[in-house]
Amino acid sequence: MTVSDSTIERSFTGARKPLLVIFFALLVGAITIGAVAAKEPFLAIAGPVAILFLLALLKWPDAATLLVVFYIYTNIGPVAIRFYGVPSYIAMGFPLLITIPLVWYLVVRREKLIITPVWQLLLMLLLIYTLGAVFSRDVILASRKLIDFFFEGLLLYFLLINVIRTPLMLKRVVWVLLISGAFIGGLSLYQQMTHTFDNEYGGFAQTQTDSTFGTGVENLQGEVTQQRLAGSIGEKNRFAQNMLMLVPLGLFQLWIYRSTWARILALLFTSLILIGGALAFSRGAAVGFILLILIMTFMRYIKFYQLALLVLVAYLVLWMFPQYGVRLATVSTLFTDVAATDSNAALTGADGAIRGRATDVLAAMLIFADHPLVGVGPGMVQYYTQEYSRGIGFRYITNNPEAHSLFPGIAAEAGLLGLICFVLILYIPLRDLMQARKQWLESRPDWSYLATAFFQVLITYIVTGLFLHLSYMRFFYLMLALAVVASNFRNAAQPVEMEVPETALARGV
Repeated sequence: MTVSDSTIERSFTGARKPLLVIFFALLVGAITIGAVAAKEPFLAIAGPVAILFLLALLKWPDAATLLVVFYIYTNIGPVAIRFYGVPSYIAMGFPLLITIPLVWYLVVRREKLIITPVWQLLLMLLLIYTLGAVFSRDVILASRKLIDFFFEGLLLYFLLINVIRTPLMLKRVVWVLLISGAFIGGLSLYQQMTHTFDNEYGGFAQTQTDSTFGTGVENLQGEVTQQRLAGSIGEKNRFAQNMLMLVPLGLFQLWIYRSTWARILALLFTSLILIGGALAFSRGAAVGFILLILIMTFMRYIKFYQLALLVLVAYLVLWMFPQYGVRLATVSTLFTDVAATDSNAALTGADGAIRGRATDVLAAMLIFADHPLVGVGPGMVQYYTQEYSRGIGFRYITNNPEAHSLFPGIAAEAGLLGLICFVLILYIPLRDLMQARKQWLESRPDWSYLATAFFQVLITYIVTGLFLHLSYMRFFYLMLALAVVASNFRNAAQPVEMEVPETALARGV
């Protein structure tokens, strides 16, 4: 059988058409890149890289979730804006990549949308914040905090609970969090050991010019001062809080995994996180860490000899950084004075920071008393504090500070309705995590340990929140979403196919 010349020609012509289309597309792309490179060389490189990056995420959609978690907890977005001049819409829009796995689960795999009671409470809190903003002293200022809550709280929570659907994925997220904390903590440790406080290491080891304290040691130049480190956050107490929330996640990896290498990595990461957070020299974080250890001991995860070992480690940390002991001494002095005298005299004699915090908290309570229903509006407490602090008498306030305490701050800006919503938002996952811990304690101890770890994370945030108001809310709502995901496993069956890669991961770490 012979093939006519016309048939061969038609086949050759048909084969050339796709090649011509590809060639034309490449030609147009090359011309476009060349034109962009003439004016914006960075965009000429970043554009094709971004396209390849998106194609890779479409191939492995869960990788987008891990990248976004790392991006948020290392605070890359604000660092990129402040230190590298990256446009805010690019830096703050990066977390929206998490919509890729969301579409994958809902459209491609046809899985159901996940709606939780906490999500419904967050919607109610949004409504309360909206009412507070409408009736606030300045609608524009209140609206800024309202927008932050929508994107960093409501939307972030919704996306995370819908893209982290298995224990295996949650365990991967935990490892990403530990890597994030170890990276920032390790930089802080290096900064302290080399005393390179003027080098902020690309924005990931920041310091504040006014955040030093006296160590009680004298030299020829006078009293030696210690710089309080602030990591990638740029705020020392918040940096300590974020690091401390990672500690229970790191410690419980020692129970979750049997692999020696996994335990060594977990111990290494947790040590860097602990030391990095300690270099913020936060008294509130120290109280939170002590309570964390006591709870773990009470729940019998830490035995007596292990508790003694932890006490020894704490002593070694204080020996390495005696400055921390100087900071903590101010707290013990305050408690001693309270026991010996009246509280007003004790607060008057305490250091300026403690007096200022007490003034801010009491002012927030007075604000709440005058605006009990929906508060003064989101983010508006600081514009009332100076006015309400005048009759308190602990410290004269000349700026516009926040409440410096979680629950009084929520009450002042969202009223009784908002406070009830927020307490329920914390209570429901704590309750569910304890139920999940008991349910899986015998059949799936790794799930039980994971639930207990996130229970400790939330408790840690609450304790440190007694000394800090709700700000940098993306970190809190990220952890809240992960805690809810862990608590939801109590309603799950025990699928065999899910555990095969999980075992492989444990061995491969």
